Amino acid sequence: MKPELTLWKDRDPAAMRLPGIHYGTLDGPPDEPVDAVAQLAADGVQFVQVHEPVDLTDPDGASAVAVLLVIRELTSHGIAVEWTLRTADPAQWRALSHLHPPAAVFRASTGAETEGDVVRAWRGSFHIAKCGYRRGPGFLEIRDHRWGSFRRLVVQAPRSTAFQGLLDGVPAVASAATERALAGHLRENLLHRVGRHLWWTPYRLRRWPLSTTIP
Repeated sequence: MKPELTLWKDRDPAAMRLPGIHYGTLDGPPDEPVDAVAQLAADGVQFVQVHEPVDLTDPDGASAVAVLLVIRELTSHGIAVEWTLRTADPAQWRALSHLHPPAAVFRASTGAETEGDVVRAWRGSFHIAKCGYRRGPGFLEIRDHRWGSFRRLVVQAPRSTAFQGLLDGVPAVASAATERALAGHLRENLLHRVGRHLWWTPYRLRRWPLSTTIP
């Protein structure tokens, strides 16, 4: 089941009640999230609400990955998103900590909300460009701050069909051949697996951070 998304042109609760601020509702994540979110940003959308938890324990993973791709693109464009996460191991939050922080994290085993430490840590460590990439001729430069220290990685001439699809926001089914081709990116946590699907975690850097604390 694809979760419904509601969109507004302002993130202030009082302003959201004004005429013309409600942008509309989507029945589910768009099929082409990169282009779709770019259009939402151009239309002035500033806040998105996802109405169902993103379930990392889903054996298939297609629905969860579709939403994660939208959240990644919203974060890339600086659009706030209200979402929740369901996971078997809340301690694994750091691989997703570059995404706009969730409102709550739920334990899959009990359905109960976690103690709040994960959400507080996520919010406290979140900043723009925490894990993103810029593209040059024949390479990608990735700048990753998710693990508390700065990592710079360069991917040379990514030409594989699976990799190009991931950059375009099309999740890859995690077949044995795909796993072998992309094993290095999985080890670096540049790819994230949900069920049978893989998705590219860094977002495109659209504004270079002007801060001495963010290399």
